[in-house]
Amino acid sequence: MKTWSIETLELGHVELNRRRMIANASGNGLVRVPVQGWLLQNGEHKVLIDTGFRSPEVLQKLGDSANGISTNSLRLELQLKRLGLEMKDIDFILHTHLHLDHAGQTDQFPMSTVVVVNRRELEYAVSGLSGPSYPAEDIKHLIDRLHTPGALQLLDLEQTPSEEILPGIVCSAAGGHTEGSMLIHVQTDQGMAVFSGDLVYSVFFQLLSKTVLHADPVVSANFVVSRRNEKSALKRLLQSHPEFTLYPSHDLPVKIKSGRVVHDSFKGDDCGPSGCWCSFVETMGYSEQAPQPKAKEQA
Repeated sequence: MKTWSIETLELGHVELNRRRMIANASGNGLVRVPVQGWLLQNGEHKVLIDTGFRSPEVLQKLGDSANGISTNSLRLELQLKRLGLEMKDIDFILHTHLHLDHAGQTDQFPMSTVVVVNRRELEYAVSGLSGPSYPAEDIKHLIDRLHTPGALQLLDLEQTPSEEILPGIVCSAAGGHTEGSMLIHVQTDQGMAVFSGDLVYSVFFQLLSKTVLHADPVVSANFVVSRRNEKSALKRLLQSHPEFTLYPSHDLPVKIKSGRVVHDSFKGDDCGPSGCWCSFVETMGYSEQAPQPKAKEQA
């Protein structure tokens, strides 16, 4: 079986009130985090994971000072062009979920590109239960795909343990963040990689913060399932493979081994080209020289 290479696509930034992202945060401080997509290639197929946001104006409809930051060079079409590719060259788009900062440029791809979504996520997206998180501009296009032969693949991950998309790429239900979010497991030359969508916003705050309970991951502040389900989803993610690289949508990748972050892989001192949570760790007083955050309230 051919393994897959991974290329990170920088698709801008989002600014959100930190209360939306960090459990038990207070105040109205804004957090700016990268928006990322990924290109997977194995010499035969080209697969895209998530497509970023449509425009800053769409994010502003969320209210609460939400905003998107982008430049022409960070648009998906130009990110692909940088790699010598056009939209029509992409065989599959896999969506971790359909929130506005993950599915905002999918309508730019031809119907010959197969879009893969968990059926439960599409159902939730059209339910009206999360308002502007699923903009009409993004979701109506998927309904057009639903009625175009071969343009959409719907998974039933709540009823199936997992579904293979191509050899070396398997999707499973995330069980958290949204009702239909999915994890994407990819076999690479460097081992297993898992793309977690927004189940993990911040490696530092959710997986490395000190807690009262031993080995107890911290949920984010943004989920629509029960707190117990969100906590369980995090634990399943961390135990999904004995060793793997975790790719959060809004943070840098990190190595996981036996359900724990491999500390040497945490890039707390290297923010990278699009910034990351390490910069907010410092502004919140959690740098190496400052005290670590207090234990968070447990669910």
